[in-house]
Amino acid sequence: MADTADIVVVGGGVHGASTAWHLAKRGAGKIVLIEKDGIASGASGWSSAIVRMHYTLESLVKVTMYGREMYGNWSDIVGVGESGFRKTGFLVLFPEAELEHGHEVVKMQQRLGIDAQYISVDEVGEIEPRLVRDDVAAGAWEPESGHADGSTVANSFIAAARELGVDVRVGPEVLGVTSEGSKVTGVETSEGVISADTVIVEAGFRTSALLVPHGIELPITPVRHAIAVVERTPDFGDIHPVVSDRVARAYYRPERGTLALLGEHDPMRGPIDEEVEATKPPILDEEVSLMERFAHRFPGQEMASKMQGYTGVYDCSPDFQPAFGRVQALDGLFVGAGFSGHGFKLSPGIGKIMSDLVVDGSTDMIDVRPFRIERFAEDDLLLGGEGYANRSLA
Repeated sequence: MADTADIVVVGGGVHGASTAWHLAKRGAGKIVLIEKDGIASGASGWSSAIVRMHYTLESLVKVTMYGREMYGNWSDIVGVGESGFRKTGFLVLFPEAELEHGHEVVKMQQRLGIDAQYISVDEVGEIEPRLVRDDVAAGAWEPESGHADGSTVANSFIAAARELGVDVRVGPEVLGVTSEGSKVTGVETSEGVISADTVIVEAGFRTSALLVPHGIELPITPVRHAIAVVERTPDFGDIHPVVSDRVARAYYRPERGTLALLGEHDPMRGPIDEEVEATKPPILDEEVSLMERFAHRFPGQEMASKMQGYTGVYDCSPDFQPAFGRVQALDGLFVGAGFSGHGFKLSPGIGKIMSDLVVDGSTDMIDVRPFRIERFAEDDLLLGGEGYANRSLA
């Protein structure tokens, strides 16, 4: 018997899982999701899963607003599983050079209805008095933000999608997208061909290789990022907010109990590594650097205990902005990739957008044209203008 579907989703991370659930919720037909290694086995499972709405581009702010609502009200909106969301607040520490841009972003957020504040150094100290602030020029504060859990979210989306009839297949490898003329006809897998009029590829760095045979350019650089996990000292006290330290170019995210996750800001700071599925420890120098920056910002934490370290891979695009939507060269092909370290917080909204584009041909959430995959070949990169010195908040 022929293996057929209306829609095939390639990738079992937060994006593929979100898209499959949103499509099923729309009653989009027979949906097959294919994941080679396991749900959230790639970048999603190693994500720091920070939930915040501070972005240079208004369109991405709107996408994160959708995600923040879903993460915080998972049981009411999705109804299956959980997100692991914890509302810790999100605190940005600005250097002098970024004050004007940071202020403009906060004003834009406020116009959109977000509870965001541009705050003085003294107000930073009121929110988190344990921080060293002598090299901080100002801050931004989102009290409704925090963090969730990447693996939990992906698996919860999958469980909810299954309840709505999505056929989730873990194990087969997608070898290629099949086509006839300029029309998608399905996918070739290690277990045979699945015929479908619509294929959605959301497989991180691996997305590019599936497009190359069709002459479609999606340049992605896989950058392996280090995460250091430390146990805060017993005298530290309650957890701290998620801190985006724009001065030291690092972030500090509280974890369960007395732990903290420490990570790099710069999306290109780390070794390029195409073995994206491999589990690899961080380079010791990277961990030490992260711990030194954490200890500088939180005095006394030079005595924090190093618990473990791990790495995850960012799928970095040339402009550090995602590429998603319909692919013009091949009717029925849709792509979502190149999230450059921002994928988790965007994934609920991207899933909604992708389902809108497939079912309705358009979406009312944002203008998707700037994020089209064709912009790379057209040399029309999506730049934020004068703003942050690196793209971690872009």
